[in-house]
Amino acid sequence: MEDRSNICRQNISLLLTLALALTALGFGVTGCGSDSGTDTTATTAPGTPRYFGDHPGEDATGAAIRRDDCRALRRAVAGQGGRVQVAEADPTPPASRCVLAGGGLLVSFYLDAAYAARQRYLNRMTETVQFNAPDPARIPHAVRGVGDRSAGEHTASWIPAYSTLYAVRGNRWITVAYSVPALPRAERKVRATALAREAFRLTAR
Repeated sequence: MEDRSNICRQNISLLLTLALALTALGFGVTGCGSDSGTDTTATTAPGTPRYFGDHPGEDATGAAIRRDDCRALRRAVAGQGGRVQVAEADPTPPASRCVLAGGGLLVSFYLDAAYAARQRYLNRMTETVQFNAPDPARIPHAVRGVGDRSAGEHTASWIPAYSTLYAVRGNRWITVAYSVPALPRAERKVRATALAREAFRLTAR
């Protein structure tokens, strides 16, 4: 019972830390999307906040995971020892993807470069904590050196139960889901982290 109490206290502390970090940045806790019932069409005057929590730098970009980027990611996965037999790419911004599979391996890359992608990431992580605490396998764990530099490294998060890494740089939100049942979660995290860095490098145009 003592161990369980310690785990609960640790995860409540993590929840409070994440909430304080988001508050310090001035981000409100809203839904996953950027739509709060306010018109977000192109008729909005430049510089006019389009929803609660709007911040500079949230505009959509043309960033995308192109077909040649997907091929480069395939080489990166192969370099980690993954056997890729099938590669599928959709390079259309602002929501592009690259899916690699073969031999029990499934690695998916998603890039969200639409308006307010960064805000959606922050909202998603906050909601994940709210709905899944105190289970440590289902809440975000900060990952260093992947997203933008920030206090608490909250711009990159690994969720063990989903074997998925979420990270943002600027207004690019990259998700890397790394599924290889034969590998322990710790190794999946290491590989997904390296691949996320490579995906950011490839899409920095």
